[in-house]
Amino acid sequence: MTSTEILALLLNTTLASSAAVALALILRRPLRHWLGASAAYLLWLLLPAMLLAVLLPAPRVAPVPMRVSEVAVQVGQAVVAGPAVIAHWPLWLCCAWLAGVLLMALRLYRQQRKFQQGLGRLSQRDDGLWQAQAVAGLPAAMGLLRPRIVLPAGFEQRYLPIEQQLVLLHERVHLQRGDIAINALLALLQCLYWFNPLLLFALRCCREDQELSCDERVIARVSGARRSYGEAMLKTGLAASPLPVGCHWQNHHPLKERIAMLKRPVPGRKQWCAMLMLSLGLSSAFGYTAWAAQPGKVVSTSSSTSTSSSSSTSTTTGKGTVYATFVEATLEGTKQRFELQQSAGTPFSFSASSDKGVQWAAEFTLQPAADGMLTLKGTLKANGDLISSPTLLIKPDVAAGIEVSTADGRSTWVLELRSVALAAGDPAIASAASGKAEQVGLPNAGRMPPPSYPRAAIDSGTSGKVVLRIAVDAEGRATDVVVAEAHPKGVFEEVSIAAARQWRFTPAMKDGKPVAGTIRVPISFDMDEEEMHYTETQSRS
Repeated sequence: MTSTEILALLLNTTLASSAAVALALILRRPLRHWLGASAAYLLWLLLPAMLLAVLLPAPRVAPVPMRVSEVAVQVGQAVVAGPAVIAHWPLWLCCAWLAGVLLMALRLYRQQRKFQQGLGRLSQRDDGLWQAQAVAGLPAAMGLLRPRIVLPAGFEQRYLPIEQQLVLLHERVHLQRGDIAINALLALLQCLYWFNPLLLFALRCCREDQELSCDERVIARVSGARRSYGEAMLKTGLAASPLPVGCHWQNHHPLKERIAMLKRPVPGRKQWCAMLMLSLGLSSAFGYTAWAAQPGKVVSTSSSTSTSSSSSTSTTTGKGTVYATFVEATLEGTKQRFELQQSAGTPFSFSASSDKGVQWAAEFTLQPAADGMLTLKGTLKANGDLISSPTLLIKPDVAAGIEVSTADGRSTWVLELRSVALAAGDPAIASAASGKAEQVGLPNAGRMPPPSYPRAAIDSGTSGKVVLRIAVDAEGRATDVVVAEAHPKGVFEEVSIAAARQWRFTPAMKDGKPVAGTIRVPISFDMDEEEMHYTETQSRS
């Protein structure tokens, strides 16, 4: 993983964690008042849920075989690379972040070590508990791999029997819930995000809610001992040195608030159900939203050209020859295949997003040249920066490739293109194109029947555009079709949906296997006199 990728991952997780803790900080006090301290503690599930959401692979978007523009292929191979300029600032930022991680880890280690050394020699008691020579911060639950409860010196003399039971029950609740492991994860987040003051403050609030929740569970189990529990709190010595990985009594614990919480009623079964449903619902909803909001891995898009419904399948219009071009794009080991069809002279574009955080975009224009050759001019960009502007003399129906790399060489996009001219009334050419498409598993004109132009729109001379969002299964079938945009509304939606349900697509590939995905398909309805004549002729035949 390069320094730029580390910074991008760090930025995404920082934004996600900040959003999670901001929401938790806003809701924790109202929830504590309404449902109890345990509800506020459960609310912190938002933090790992949001972090996990942005760390999971982004949703995949299947490529759509559609007419974009004419695309031609290159004779031979052309390797186009960006200038050999390497930016050093991402590396320096990564080094600074890593230095902060190490310093914070060292600080927490010293705090942990100082607390443990302050306990003096530990001796195991007959009841399995451990006895320290010190008093401050004890009793405590500590030990990540071998959790244990450590009691202060003079434990039996310091507390009454009922108070002893209550403070031991408090520490056992910590062990049963795995609070030591949770505090270890909080310490890890403190190291990784040492630069985020909002997160550091939120982690402290989380530990406060942890203690309040533990108090609430103790009172729920021994409901008639609130006064004794409060007196035991007052007798406990507070530690000046924190224990990062463990549960102890430290000087910044909200003792006044904890004693005030003892006066509140214990949440009942209905409140428990409500707090569980609320915390899980919020964590799932916001986690899924963060995951779904990530850009898809690979997307092919078309330029907004005006084509009639008849030209979305094949052949020649009065504006020039239509070319069917089959593209295989390989990015970070992921291959996508799709078909592009359009007349000469109109720009077309497609894009892809890599796992390394690079957004690739390509735009080309094809023009006829002498001796049956074609000229392909284009631009290739990475994250909006121009990488290359190639001009290629190409030959139709010959597979060729273009390879481009970012300036630092961390991402490479390989394109292989093959173009076939589709001529109206020439079944031999159409058949040849169809056969070649089938060899690579791509759709052909027969697999994408066009939407019919509504008779009322033809009579009124109405043009428009519909954008469909289509869910495609692993077999290339449209399982769900939704209208994302329609201009004008109520004219072309019905015929567009009906046509899309009959289409077959090339599914996205993952690890060499087809997977389901979602695509956006723009369909333009243009009232051109020559195209209208061709449409009507085709419908009569």
